[in-house]
Amino acid sequence: MDWRSLQDVAMVAETGSLSAAARRLNVSQPTVGRRIEQLEAQLGAQLFDRTAQGLTPTEVGESILNHARHMEEEALAIERIATGANQELQGNVRVSLIEDLGIKWLPHKLGEFYAEFPDLAIEVDIDNQNVNLLRREADIAVRLRRPEQGDLICRKVGTLNFGLYASHSYLDEYGLPERATKLKRHYHVGFDEEMGRTPLIKKLESLFKQDHIRHRSNSHMGIVEATAAGIGLGAISCFIGDSHPDLRRVLNNDVNYRREIWLVTHPEINRSARIRAVFDFLGKALEADAAVLTGISGN
Repeated sequence: MDWRSLQDVAMVAETGSLSAAARRLNVSQPTVGRRIEQLEAQLGAQLFDRTAQGLTPTEVGESILNHARHMEEEALAIERIATGANQELQGNVRVSLIEDLGIKWLPHKLGEFYAEFPDLAIEVDIDNQNVNLLRREADIAVRLRRPEQGDLICRKVGTLNFGLYASHSYLDEYGLPERATKLKRHYHVGFDEEMGRTPLIKKLESLFKQDHIRHRSNSHMGIVEATAAGIGLGAISCFIGDSHPDLRRVLNNDVNYRREIWLVTHPEINRSARIRAVFDFLGKALEADAAVLTGISGN
């Protein structure tokens, strides 16, 4: 029996679709579908019911899921131990970051990193949602909150400040809001439902009329561009908004919020020289840029 097929079963059951499972496993959707079909043929049993809402495990599928998940955990534990034993400063390290840091911050730091570690390569995973480090979806993650899992190495390395921004063209048309209570008259560029569940985002959206939230996105950079295009007021990282030529921060004393920046990895793989080198470099770089990321300057 091909272990990868059981891994596919566990991931499809978790995500509910072949496409989502394929993205998590970093393979193509047809590959996942083919391996599951081959496993079903081999076992002589259907493992998933195909519906318009997605894939749900059949009774047989449910009965093998716990075994598949247990095998996955053991295989990943073996992989982590092997990775941690590698003391060579060469190879790839996968780092997961939100768009703000992965696109607008990290690339400017990599020249210094590669000068010190020429045989290392960083694979950047841009993801605004948390990745699963136990499943090795990334070796290192930069997150905006401390993980709840107790078996991870977590290091607080700074604070990311967000402010409310508008384009100069928007302010010319709608005027500058003098205080937060005046935001009911203005339009808002917001996050999509998945990203807008946090109390801070909900509090921000409550300042606007719901029918004035006329654009939503699951992309931080998408919100930056929509705000710069004059669609409405948007919440943007201050280190991005303050340096954007088309944006101005508004209501600086009334509307702003901060998120802690946490550097996270698994203790077993942090024994690896290459992963430890990247982890330490990112920690020092983020701490060195603390003032910029906190958004001390602004309008």
